[in-house]
Amino acid sequence: MDHPNVNQTRPLLSMQGVEKRFGATIALKRVDLEILPGEAHALIGENGAGKSTLMKTLSGALRPDSGQMFLEGKPFTPENPSHARECGIAMIYQELNLAPHLSVAENITLGSEPSRWGWIRSAERDRMAREALEALHHTNLPLNAPISSLSIAEQQIVEIARALLSDPKVLIMDEPTSSLTQVDVQNLFEVIERLKSRGVSVIYISHFLEECQQVADRFTVLRDGETIATGDMNSTPIEQIIHWMVGREMKDIYPNHNRNPGDVVLELDQVRGETKPKSVNLSLRKGEILGLAGLIGSGRTETVRALFGLDKIVGGSVRVDGTERTHETPGQRL
Repeated sequence: MDHPNVNQTRPLLSMQGVEKRFGATIALKRVDLEILPGEAHALIGENGAGKSTLMKTLSGALRPDSGQMFLEGKPFTPENPSHARECGIAMIYQELNLAPHLSVAENITLGSEPSRWGWIRSAERDRMAREALEALHHTNLPLNAPISSLSIAEQQIVEIARALLSDPKVLIMDEPTSSLTQVDVQNLFEVIERLKSRGVSVIYISHFLEECQQVADRFTVLRDGETIATGDMNSTPIEQIIHWMVGREMKDIYPNHNRNPGDVVLELDQVRGETKPKSVNLSLRKGEILGLAGLIGSGRTETVRALFGLDKIVGGSVRVDGTERTHETPGQRL
């Protein structure tokens, strides 16, 4: 394992030789991870590198098969996620974990509801939720709105606010910006800086290395369930981090292949939905990979839903192998 020179102080959190197996599959192989007080630490690796498994072990969702964990110099063996949260470890999962029928305030305070004689103190609950949202610069979210009425980005904000409510020592963020706008991302980074100033450490998991560079002080790279490298983010080139991630040189990441796309197999001509999309034109050829990109709210999801028959198409046409197939059910699409 490579160890670039970094300034070491007594770690707030230490994971030493952590291993985890799932049957014959070795998910973690003697992984080491140290988190310093008040730092943002990027946990980097490809899909399947072991990042989520390691964090689920830390947050009490999984039990390690071997290895040790220390929190503030004391042995740390969380029995479950609730126990880990009580000890100061909070995790925000990439998959939203909210109750859609409950309100924003109810979701933020879920499990931490202020009560008296068995009755929830709604005014105190709303105050707690409002303060958590203020920390994220999202006071515009109505506290009484049901979660199901919010956009994915707004739901992500509620998830983060709920984690902050427990006043964690270590906050784990697993791909927290995957559904956020650029403005929301910058607000999140500002929150992370305020947390760091209060001594809170943040473990930041993201596939966006530029984000990691912007928000993290140090990093640890995992590959195939093993710790490959750890070091200072600002002094380490992204090319070197990618090399540790994939185990090969940058020039080998995108090898050239001869591709000869065939005939058009799918064609959208000015496709319009009830709300979105408004007018989409695209064509897909045999043997071709077509990327569909855009900002949150641009209509990507609505376009795919309409194409698959989940949402109604009110204008334009869809042709498959040259045959008109605009108004079909998902079953017919399959």
